[in-house]
Amino acid sequence: MSAYADLERRMARREVIMLDGAIGTRLQSMGVPMSGLAWAGAALETHPFTVRRMHEEYIAAGADIITTNTYASARHNLEPLGLGDKVVELNLRAVMLAEDARDKAAGDRPVLIAGSVANFGLRVASEGDYEARRSETSEAQAQANLHQQAEILAEAGVDFLIAESTGGNVHRKWVVEACLATGLPVWPGFMVRQDKGDETPRLGYTSPQTIAEGFDEVMALGGDVVCVFHSAISATDAALDVVRSRWKGPICVYPEAERLDYVDTYRDRTKETPVSPEEFVAWATRCVDAGVQVVGGCCGIEIEHIRPLRDSLPTHLP
Repeated sequence: MSAYADLERRMARREVIMLDGAIGTRLQSMGVPMSGLAWAGAALETHPFTVRRMHEEYIAAGADIITTNTYASARHNLEPLGLGDKVVELNLRAVMLAEDARDKAAGDRPVLIAGSVANFGLRVASEGDYEARRSETSEAQAQANLHQQAEILAEAGVDFLIAESTGGNVHRKWVVEACLATGLPVWPGFMVRQDKGDETPRLGYTSPQTIAEGFDEVMALGGDVVCVFHSAISATDAALDVVRSRWKGPICVYPEAERLDYVDTYRDRTKETPVSPEEFVAWATRCVDAGVQVVGGCCGIEIEHIRPLRDSLPTHLP
């Protein structure tokens, strides 16, 4: 039985599954500088053993799934850093570092590796996903880059792919389509926000489209588990109401902590994360009680938030 088939069996038994926490902000906390173009992707070249250690920490904290450090490692991320000739090498390295960490830290416990494919660094002018300082890529090249990365990760041996789009549905569908083309299981991700004075969960950073309006067109492409990710806890809660009304399969959440210093490097590393571990565990428990089966964290939700989940969350859905 494959590792993913075993995960499906566990989910069919209604087991609660733990995803890891933040990749980039955890690496920042470990002293790795970030890049505005490649976020944590450059760490695969400059700090590979720190990346491996980060995965080991999440496994030791109880994660059932660890995510490759490839959120910003596609060609359009690496080329501006002079690493265009290492796109294959660095994505392969990301998977091998995760595998090495699993071999060292997991013991007999099954730990899966999720390959991250994202739209970080791409711009669609009509959606205004990112500032113009990030390199622009044609639509055809952007889609080719995403397909290339997804295929590298699949061939390197990840167990499944997480399609992590923080943009609107144009980018989201590109990422999901690239992941599905590999034939691996795919977990489509929805990043949502709530604008000031408006509690409606909308897609991405600036798209006017609501998740209610955009959900079906994405999931019509396919997918095994729906993820609400990189979103404030309040926005995640609002999005879950929509997801539960439209999706009867497994749901995954991994919110962010709403820090204000997600920049090239932390400007003030003494600043407290707005979401305490205790608050996160209490919220995660409420999510499981409401039927969310997979729980982890994104930016700012780190080891201290993930570690207590193992002993605090119910082992099965109610």
